[in-house]
Amino acid sequence: MIDTLCLTLQSKAIKGHVDLMAMVGSQINVDLKKSNEYRIMGTYKNLRVYVEPTFVRIEGSLPKYYYGSNLVTLSRSEPGLIIDQLSRELGLPLQEAVVTRIDIAANIEVDNEPRSYYPSFGILSKYDRVIRRGTLYYEQNWCKLCIYDKIAEAEKHNDPYLTDELLRTNIMRYEIRFYRDWLTHYFGRKIKAKELYGETSDVCCELVAEWFFKYEAIIKTGVMKPKFEMTVKGLLLWCLKEMSRRQNIPKLIEACGEKGDRNTARVKREAVKLLKEYGSEPEDLVKEIDLKMIECTEVY
Repeated sequence: MIDTLCLTLQSKAIKGHVDLMAMVGSQINVDLKKSNEYRIMGTYKNLRVYVEPTFVRIEGSLPKYYYGSNLVTLSRSEPGLIIDQLSRELGLPLQEAVVTRIDIAANIEVDNEPRSYYPSFGILSKYDRVIRRGTLYYEQNWCKLCIYDKIAEAEKHNDPYLTDELLRTNIMRYEIRFYRDWLTHYFGRKIKAKELYGETSDVCCELVAEWFFKYEAIIKTGVMKPKFEMTVKGLLLWCLKEMSRRQNIPKLIEACGEKGDRNTARVKREAVKLLKEYGSEPEDLVKEIDLKMIECTEVY
């Protein structure tokens, strides 16, 4: 479930004298417009790289670096294997790098379009709730939650793992971005990349637990998915039932008709009969996501 990482490696963590700018700069795609004699900026296999004489910072999605796509969810053992591979390729002991950002995320297949669930997610204490460019955010300085349509995002970026079959599915992305200050405050120390290794990593387990608890802490509003027989009559019956939640239908009919009018009495009688017969219950969208969040956590 680890996705994006930001690793900062100080030159003093490397044995012997190393010219970081020369060594790393020769292996990445350098952005000449943003680079100069004091810093180098560039990319390496979907990762952003920033180098100064005293440190190197590498940031990006591990699945995108390794698989070319983050439609793939990493297993618990993969982050360590990927960091080791990147260390060999760049000739850097990235195991000793300090983690200054880590994203925990999952792609959740849902029954409906992801945006239809947004109204179900209410406030989260101490976070600002905002929707920007189709993504629902819960924001504060140290941490950010994001919920969005993963298929739409993958289609926009021509994701190589996006198949015709996936295009016919609805996938909601739920991720949390933990930044340096949050990590230091929560763990009481700086976290190093080597602490993310292995299936028994305490750091990873703690972060996944926080990922789940933050979702649990969102106040859910219980928005319902309409459920009716897929006919014109079924739709009209559902509309009648929904209106009856807000207004007294028999009294509305009486108010609109004339006293003693037979048609008014007949319409009132039939409406009451339909309201009694129509008992289809709506489906709770929150319950669906709750169950799938539990499944994701248990699988990890």
